[in-house]
Amino acid sequence: MLPVLSALAIGSIVPVQTAANSRLRLSVGGFPVVSALVSFTVALAVSALATTVITGAPLPDFAAVGREPWWVWTGGAMGVSFVMGNILLFPRIGAVQTVVLPILGQVVMGLLIDQFGLFRAPHMDVGIGRILGAVVVLAGIALVLRLGRQGDRQGSGPWLWRLVGVGIGMASATQTTVNGYLGGSAGSSMHAAEINLAVGALLLLAIALATSPRQLATAPAPGPWWMWLGGVVGAIFVIGGATLAPVLGTATTVIAINAGTIAGGQLMESMGWFGAKRLRMSVVRVAGLVLIFFGVVMVRAF
Repeated sequence: MLPVLSALAIGSIVPVQTAANSRLRLSVGGFPVVSALVSFTVALAVSALATTVITGAPLPDFAAVGREPWWVWTGGAMGVSFVMGNILLFPRIGAVQTVVLPILGQVVMGLLIDQFGLFRAPHMDVGIGRILGAVVVLAGIALVLRLGRQGDRQGSGPWLWRLVGVGIGMASATQTTVNGYLGGSAGSSMHAAEINLAVGALLLLAIALATSPRQLATAPAPGPWWMWLGGVVGAIFVIGGATLAPVLGTATTVIAINAGTIAGGQLMESMGWFGAKRLRMSVVRVAGLVLIFFGVVMVRAF
């Protein structure tokens, strides 16, 4: 049960990353790629420092990683695709679908990875109980986000963009699995996180140089201290996912992390933390959170 609680805890701080990166975006002139690059760079620095202190070996075992399949290097690219995908989806399909569709992709891909042992993940049978648990989680998320309410009808974009939303969610689940496998050869899950974040930062640097090179030479405007927390949370997220996936399986890991994310987001809104607009917790949202937790327990139990 401790690994599940750890995944829930990791997910619960993800809304802090979202709030921090959104505020950081204002301090870098409104350029989302630049704010993402800063966040990845901070995450890489935090990961490298933590790896050095905890393991005593600051660098991964590149010789061992070099003998692994080519796809072990793709985790960083998948992380970038998730960040950039959300930026592209939000104005096209609305806020609710931007949240829900990637989660759907993560759940589906997580179950496929467990069932078929994709990317050399441990094989875990996906029975009807785990599938029902995943459905319960999605139902709870729909309740919490009030999917289908009047204010969400603006999210009726083309089906292509909806497929992109599912696709980036599937890539995110794959990233968790790839990083979990990579940890075995890189030295530890922390070393795998270093590789993941370094690849992501390099990709974002290339994108920033192509789209907003002048902003890279401009110092961020002053802002609240917590706007720098996005990278710290990002490092915890990547390291945690890489550590837990081989233990829990990809499906349980991503479902538990998403459950924690939804719950943490609701707590942040109810308290008005990190610049969030304060909203009262409704009975419907509480019911949705209970469903989410129950679904996570079902996925793990079966």
